[in-house]
Order: sequence, then structure tokens, then C-alpha cells
Amino acid sequence: MNKMIIKKNALSMEMALLINEELTQYYVDSTLEVNWQDCIVMGRVQQIVKNLKAAFIDYGTDKNGMLHFKQIPDVYLSKLQQGYSLPVQITKQNIGDKGHKLTAKLNISGKYLVCLPFEPGIHVSKKISNTSFREQIKKVLENELNSSYGFIVRTHAAEATIEEIIEDAKNLIMKVNTLLKEGQYLVKGSILYEEPTPIYQMLIEQLIKGKALEVICNHKEVLEQVQKLVKEYGHLEEVSVKYYEDEQGIFSIYGLNKKIDQLTKRKIWLKNGGNLIIDYTEAMTIIDVNSAKAILTKNAEKATLELNKEAIKEAILQILRRNLSGMIILDLVEMKSNAHKVEVYEYAKQLLEYYGDHLTKVYPLTELSLMQFSRTKKNQCVSHKLMDECPQCHMPYTKESFLMASMKLEDQLRGIDLGEVRQAVYLQAHPDFYEKMMEQNMIAHLEAYYPVKIEIEKTHLGAERNILCQFYKR
Repeated sequence: MNKMIIKKNALSMEMALLINEELTQYYVDSTLEVNWQDCIVMGRVQQIVKNLKAAFIDYGTDKNGMLHFKQIPDVYLSKLQQGYSLPVQITKQNIGDKGHKLTAKLNISGKYLVCLPFEPGIHVSKKISNTSFREQIKKVLENELNSSYGFIVRTHAAEATIEEIIEDAKNLIMKVNTLLKEGQYLVKGSILYEEPTPIYQMLIEQLIKGKALEVICNHKEVLEQVQKLVKEYGHLEEVSVKYYEDEQGIFSIYGLNKKIDQLTKRKIWLKNGGNLIIDYTEAMTIIDVNSAKAILTKNAEKATLELNKEAIKEAILQILRRNLSGMIILDLVEMKSNAHKVEVYEYAKQLLEYYGDHLTKVYPLTELSLMQFSRTKKNQCVSHKLMDECPQCHMPYTKESFLMASMKLEDQLRGIDLGEVRQAVYLQAHPDFYEKMMEQNMIAHLEAYYPVKIEIEKTHLGAERNILCQFYKR
């Protein structure tokens, strides 16, 4: 039975997916910030740049997003001018100085379908191989729906009845009609539609797969939402939902803390003494395999094969856990045998199949023993969320982010017996961290979650330290 462990705190929400007791997916998000991925918001045209064939859209954040002309339906493109308002959807959350990537060709997901308000036609997932079903569902949707909207029939629709699919289509049409009508009267930045958070989306994906699943959660409100999704998407006899009283930390009970801590590390040690070095560049992620302390003297070719197989397994787990995307290069220890090169390639394919990852594609080894992966982006890389650029040397992903520092602060609060605190918890915060805490009203959130008064002072703690906690006890 696969396990999904959901941990909700005052400042963050985390999810860990275990397949056969192995951590394969991890996701973390701030509870204080809006998750913009796939949100539909009202935007206003700020500037039109004809040379770029794009418009810059103000949608209520501090950075404008770029909207290419080809991503604008004709109904809006013909009216496009500075100050014009239209609904836009965030398709990619960018970090740094770039605004999010936008489209005005909206899409809204249902249980079995995706509705495309500005792109007519019925498209069926290529993974549905039953030709008669493909033809039948196309005809039914074209004949039954009196709508100009287009639809994508999702893969798991093959397991539904025609009536369930039609009902889903009608619900989506009503939702889109309401959204477009309400948008005419709302100001820029108004959120018209939000997808379920990535954590709930991952839960839905697991429920749709129909495999036995145990969901363990430490928060009663989250537990209620989980039970609602299980009832809607899952088969009750295959899903177990449990509440866990989070006194010591739900992740520590399952031995996950060490593996999660590794997700921000550059060096990962292997059981056989080798290690991986993970570096991020603008164009790709590079994972270098080093023999390090591994013993390769006796039957060196066989030992190298085993080292590379161990490295491939750990590299794939790091790809899945960190949610890496784009081009990923794994530089293996050189092997002379072509048979061994084929063996490790097949081994990588088997692992991806075993862990159920359909976003990643692996390619045969090059002459230089490079294994190449390409992975479709879905949500932001975990390491990039938890790490920021160093303010001194500007090396990317080398300094803990605001989210990570916030989580560490809350871990310190949870680690003490708050019943023994006499008056308050006293915090000293680095000026930059202090300003962000005030901006997001963090103290109020913590005081509402934990039975303690928090006093805070702004002081310079040095570049490597964001926060210092001191506890007044009886």
C-alpha cells in the first residue's frame, strides 16, 4: 500500500508520497502566500510591444506578466489596447525578476474533462487506446452539448460511464459561464478561479490511479478536505484515511526528516561509498557521479557497473523528490562494456516505471557515459523553493529561502514545551527576515496556532543567520 503523509503547520504545508516505503515525491508550500499556478485572474494591459508580439499584463502583483499574442483568443485580440481588461491564467510561476508566464486561452479541469472555452473541438487523451471509445465519446460530447467550448477527455475518463462524463461537461460549462460573466465586473488582480493546491492535486492523481493508498494527516481541517476528495475521486475500499496527533512530528515517525534535509544538499552520499554532486545551471541540471570512497579494485568493471546502478537509483529518486525538470545530465563513471551501458539504460527505464513517473524520459548513454533525462515541468522545484541566491557571491540556490527559514523557526517553537513558557518567546530577526515577517503578518499566524506570546526585535545577526529564539521559562 502506498502512503501519502500530509503535514500542516502554521506557516507551511508539506506532503510526502511513499511507494513501497520509499520516499518518491515531496512537496512544500507556504500557507501565507498565494499559489498562482493555474490561477485565473483579471489582468489589465499595461504595455503592448509589437516587436515581441506580446503584451505585458498587470494582474495585481509587483511584476507584470508577459502574454504572447498567440496566447490571446481572437475575441480579446481584436480589442487589445492599453488599459483593456481580460482574464488570464498563470501557466508557469517564475522566480527572480521575471513575472509569471500567462495565457488568455483558459483551461479548467474537471473530474474527467478539461474545458477549453476559446478552443473548440473534442480532443481525447492519446493514452486512451480503445478506438471505439474514442469515437463514441467524441460523438456523444458533440451531440449532447449545446456549447462552443472545446474539451480534452482525460485518460481516466475511460473508466467512467458516458453519463458521468456528460455530467462533468455540463458542470464545467456552468463554471466557465459564471467565471466569464463575473470577470466583467471585477478589478485587476481579482482571482476568478483556483485549481486545488498541488498537494491536493497529487492526492487526486493517486486516487484516480485506483491503487491502494493510506493517507495520514496531522490536521483535522485538512483531513476533512482529504475525506471529501476521497469520496469524490477514490474508491473507499482502497483508501484508508488516518489522523495523527502531531506531538513529535509526523515525518520523524516515518524516518523522512533526513531524506528531506538532503533535498537542499549539493552532495549526496551513496551506500557503496560513492557520491552524487548536483549542480543547477540556467540550461540544465547536472548530476556528477564520483567513486569517492567506493572500492573498485577487485573486478573493476563489475564494481563500476554496481556503482553506476546505485547512482542511477539515487539520481532518479532525487529527480522525483526535488521535482527537477527540463534537461538533466547524469555523468556516470566511465564503463568500457557496451553491454553494461545498455544494462544501466534499461535499469533506469525500469526504475521510472516502478516509481510510476510518466513525466520523465531517459535516453541511451552517449559515448562519454552521459545519461540524459528530460522531464516535463509540473510545479516548482523543491530545492529552488527552499534555497535562494547568495547575496554576497550571487551563487544560485546556496542560501536558505524565506520559506525554509520560516519552517526552521516553527520547528523551534514546536520543539519546546510551550506549557512551561512563563511570558513569551523572544525573537531576534535579521532586518531582511524581519521585514518579510511583518509583510506577511507571520507573528499573528504563529500566535493563533501556538499558545504563546511572541516578542520580536530587529537586529543584525550576520549574513548566514535569519533568526535567534530565546524562551522565557518558569
